[in-house]
Amino acid sequence: MLTRRVRVWGSVTVVIVLAALAGCGFLSKEEPVDLTPPNAVEWADEVKVDNPAAQPEASKDEEDSEKSGETSSAVATTTLTLYFLDKNGYVVPVAMKVPKVEGIAQQALQFMTKGGPGEELVPEGFSAVLPPNTEMTVNIKPEEKLARVDFSKEFTNIPAGQEKKVLEAITYTLTQFPNVEQVEITVNGYPLTELGDYPVTQPLKRETLGLNLELSDEAKPGQTTAVTLYFQGINQVGDSYLVPVTRLIPRVTDPEEKALRTLQELIRGPREDSKLTSSFMQTMKVLDVQLQENKVVANLDEHFLSYLSLSEPTEMNPSLEALVLSLTENTGAQAVQVLVNGETAVTVNGQPLNQPLTRPAWVNPL
Repeated sequence: MLTRRVRVWGSVTVVIVLAALAGCGFLSKEEPVDLTPPNAVEWADEVKVDNPAAQPEASKDEEDSEKSGETSSAVATTTLTLYFLDKNGYVVPVAMKVPKVEGIAQQALQFMTKGGPGEELVPEGFSAVLPPNTEMTVNIKPEEKLARVDFSKEFTNIPAGQEKKVLEAITYTLTQFPNVEQVEITVNGYPLTELGDYPVTQPLKRETLGLNLELSDEAKPGQTTAVTLYFQGINQVGDSYLVPVTRLIPRVTDPEEKALRTLQELIRGPREDSKLTSSFMQTMKVLDVQLQENKVVANLDEHFLSYLSLSEPTEMNPSLEALVLSLTENTGAQAVQVLVNGETAVTVNGQPLNQPLTRPAWVNPL
């Protein structure tokens, strides 16, 4: 069900370094509260997603039918992260339920095709990335961590300026599976060397593409580090969603320094011409960031308190999701502990933030 905010939960940890240019629970001493849905799905073919979604619980009628020996006509579904274009041309992940079938990787791309089964399911303002009538065959090579995709000739009918965005969407979709780290594309059996005016270097990988790539004002080509930041977009009917942006910043090598810069860039916000909005006001200050085992400890000033829920300390909101997704994606941690002026934060109604905020299971779930 689509609410006033399209919530997306992402599970893949990404550290992006662009080769062409580069040389929410809350934490306590207890185990983090895991917000990943239970009941992991068993995949129908050889590929498995690293963060499978919850298998829908059987209804009472279905349970009664099973007990009585009757067969159910209901189609089993699972959740995949698929990538679409929003009205501003950003590549955006959307967690969507799809039928659980053989060849799930190929079906993922079919759901991203104009006129395909996923087109009517995406929210207002989103569009499929693959041209109409595009056909494809996906062959997974687990021993090579490789997905080989052969497209029909219709694949080349991509509007000018969208070529790299389409390659990003394909690559990120297929590499969500744990036995795929790279993608090779052919068209009618011939290797793809260019798409429109965009030269294609294969195999395609996340670390050589990025998502919605941009260069910070201070960065110099060849001396950069890539960080993934989550900002907010909004469609014409008022639904908000999270947009990942790969930003190249001046090179950093220390992991804690990278976590600090990630948070600073997140507060700095999107580019003025981006049509995206920041999750935080620039008045918020970062006092310290530390990496401790499998968590990031972020010490912020009192401005952070305005972004907390008034009721439930563990309730996620867009700002906290953006913070946790950005920090975990760039560090490999699974949770974020937020302190305010070095101490446990307390909401206005007196509830302490003493539970861990773990990385969401899905980004922008429908």
